[in-house]
Order: sequence, then structure tokens, then C-alpha cells
Amino acid sequence: MSGGSLDYAYSKVEDAASNIPGDTIERIAFRAHLLRVAKALKAVEWNLSGDGDDEEITLIRECLAPKDVLRTTIVEADRLLDTLRKEIAWAREDVA
Repeated sequence: MSGGSLDYAYSKVEDAASNIPGDTIERIAFRAHLLRVAKALKAVEWNLSGDGDDEEITLIRECLAPKDVLRTTIVEADRLLDTLRKEIAWAREDVA
């Protein structure tokens, strides 16, 4: 499959960024952030479409706060650990 798997959402984010007036430092920073998000979103879309972008992980991480990936990893690990504990308990009941 080629192109458009996310309906070219990255171009909509780019358009939004370009329409934000740079009349405050916060808006300037936000506009820059949105442009980074658009680049990451384009990489994700290209990979979902099979076009390929080797920079996806790097581009995504440039949009995130330093501990976002770690925080998410911990939450997911806790969720999986809970599932594993339940599965082990059920397996032990079946053996008993």
C-alpha cells in the first residue's frame, strides 16, 4: 500500500502550524513543536503505508518529553505483569 494511510494528517498539522501567528514566544515554540510532530507523523504514515522511513523512532522521540517513553513502558509493563500473574493463577488452577 502506498501513501495516505492516515489521510496525510501530517500535512494538516503542517498547515495548522503555518497558520499560527508568531506573536508570542509560546506560539513560536508551539509552532516549532507542531512542525516536529508533523515530521514524526509523516514518518509514521509512510511506515504504515509501506513506503518506509527509518527515522520514525527518532522523530517521535523528538516530540516527547524525556521521560514519556519510560513512563509509558512502565505502565505497559505493569499491565502485562498483571495479565501474566492472572494467567499463571489460572494455569495453576487448571493443574490443581
